[in-house]
Amino acid sequence: MKEFKCDILIIGSGLTGLVSAYTLSLLGYKIIIAEQKKAKKNQKLLKDIRTTAIAEGSKNFLDQIGLWKKISKFSEKIKYIEVIDREKINKINFFNSTKNNNLGYVVKNSKLTKVINQALIKKNNVILNYDSKLLTVEYLPDKIIGIFENKKIISKLLLAADGKHSTVRQKLNTPTFNKKYKEDAFVMNFFHTQKHNNTAYEYFYKNGPLAILPMQSENLNFQSSIIWSNDKKYLSSLVLQNDKLIKEILEEKIGNVVGKIKKINSKQIFSLSSHINDRFYEKRILYIGDSAHSIHPIAGQGWNLGLRDIKNLYNLAKETNMLGISIGSKQFCIDYNEKCYYDAFQLYQITDKLNLVFKNNSLLLNQLRPFGFNLIEKNSFLKKQITEFAMGFN
Repeated sequence: MKEFKCDILIIGSGLTGLVSAYTLSLLGYKIIIAEQKKAKKNQKLLKDIRTTAIAEGSKNFLDQIGLWKKISKFSEKIKYIEVIDREKINKINFFNSTKNNNLGYVVKNSKLTKVINQALIKKNNVILNYDSKLLTVEYLPDKIIGIFENKKIISKLLLAADGKHSTVRQKLNTPTFNKKYKEDAFVMNFFHTQKHNNTAYEYFYKNGPLAILPMQSENLNFQSSIIWSNDKKYLSSLVLQNDKLIKEILEEKIGNVVGKIKKINSKQIFSLSSHINDRFYEKRILYIGDSAHSIHPIAGQGWNLGLRDIKNLYNLAKETNMLGISIGSKQFCIDYNEKCYYDAFQLYQITDKLNLVFKNNSLLLNQLRPFGFNLIEKNSFLKKQITEFAMGFN
């Protein structure tokens, strides 16, 4: 069996694993990424039709580590957000009053993955191993060993970036709290007849939220993405309908905010669930991104939360590096957990409860909705707090 050595072993080559590798490579660590899929199958990531909403705070960190300049050319700015609950009179308008700052950005996952892959190719201290299925882990006094089918990789720290259904987490039996939602998410990219004016919309209906995110134009066609949470059976039936009927249904839901739907470019359904680990670490192992937590997409903060994990890990590793302390020690793992856990737990609870509140169709709550929306719309302090939260500054 072949034996390899590195400072950090990352399990998983999704967006979180790739950004983690790039970020930590800046500190001079030797990194191996192990991906269980074959190289050809993993190329599907470069065709991922979904979009990622990047908050202003996340953009600032990506700029700090030198990635944003490469990503920005594929991004569309979110300058305004309109939140509408049931009726158009229940509306809140959000914008960023700070000069040269936006509320966020929207990037195709395929473009994001391509940019990060190209940046990693230039890093001599990062190796990506495909077709590497983790079998188990073993420990030495100051090392952790990843055992694979045809090799073992010895490192100081193992980073589990292998997604919501983490193999590492399952093998180590790290406890989690899980929640399955009755809804699925319908995701559709489409061309439309009017400019989106860099505005994102969030409609709250009794069956679930519907968001419209502005995307970059293609071939002079205005483009946006819809993410709609709704009953599983309803969405399963909807996706089978012809495009003409889907257009009619969605145009009725979103009104004329982006004009008529000209063409549906892609449509998919994704199951909705959320979870949070009991802790974000084991001995010489850290969980990051979706392997540690996943949240309801109601606020579009899922990937931004994972990026905050990466930022915390980077800052902690930087301090450790400067002090000459070995990465992956028990205290290092505990410190990472303390920096990340409360933030994730708070957002896990907020998104779950927001979904419950906005879906609640009780008479009392319906009577209170106009008052609540009017209060927030006219209260600049409250709007500023909510805006900074959405931008990842709180």
